[in-house]
Amino acid sequence: MNPDASKAAPEKRAELDDAPPVLGSWRNIYLFVVGAFVLFVSLTWTLTWVYS
Repeated sequence: MNPDASKAAPEKRAELDDAPPVLGSWRNIYLFVVGAFVLFVSLTWTLTWVYS
């Protein structure tokens, strides 16, 4: 085994730098998911309050 081989930098993977196919950036996807969660919790809470 070549001792210098373990010190070599890993190859850069171009697909990791690509933007996601929807919403343009990962930040926008995370904001969408959190917003959807808040909307569903609010809707569930409101329906529970109205029909209790």
